Amino acid sequence: MILDFFKRRREAKAQETALCAKYENAFEEFLQETHPLVPPKATKHKDAALYRHAWKRACVLEILAQRLNDEPRVGLYREFQRLAVERYYPVAPEGLYGKPQLRMEAKASGRLLKAEIERLNPSKKVQPKPKALACVYIGRCEKGLVYVGQTTLPPEYRWVQHRSEGTGPFKRGAKYVTWEVLIGPVPATELNEQESYFIGLHNAFENGHNDTRGNDWQAYEKGQKIRQGTVRSLG
Repeated sequence: MILDFFKRRREAKAQETALCAKYENAFEEFLQETHPLVPPKATKHKDAALYRHAWKRACVLEILAQRLNDEPRVGLYREFQRLAVERYYPVAPEGLYGKPQLRMEAKASGRLLKAEIERLNPSKKVQPKPKALACVYIGRCEKGLVYVGQTTLPPEYRWVQHRSEGTGPFKRGAKYVTWEVLIGPVPATELNEQESYFIGLHNAFENGHNDTRGNDWQAYEKGQKIRQGTVRSLG
């Protein structure tokens, strides 16, 4: 029994080491791919600029992989983010308020998202762009807590914006969030009702990341009652 335990432990350790090496090699290739994409203005602290841009790309590519339900790539890009963070801070320049934190502004993240979408498609084909979609969406963090929101923009842009600004499901320190459109397209006049309904249905106010019940109290109460099983869903 003891020998079997140590054997299994060695095998698990070997598998973990092999997986780490695999991620490291893939990340090196990712850095080579990223190097020519680093903004030209980043002339100083080139290593820090490379790791910062690699982190940004990995964040955006994770969201695109989630939209395709490509779980292996979701995990790969999350690992790239971790590796980029590990390498960035030791070489990042020290400023007046310490080392610059890794984050993206909303406009910059939108441009990067668009660029990555275009890069993933052959240049000779018509480049698909994110379409505006009035919808209600849900984000679920690694702790299982949810955030329900609404948007009239392409949902991918809203998701990147939450990440870059540390809002929605990211505001309490969450790092990894899975996303899903709950309902859409929705007439703009119904967004408040649908958002409040789903906040109640998923208990996102009492036990989630939402700070309010939304703008439609009755719809919120309906969602709560359906979640609790006191009334039947009409959907």
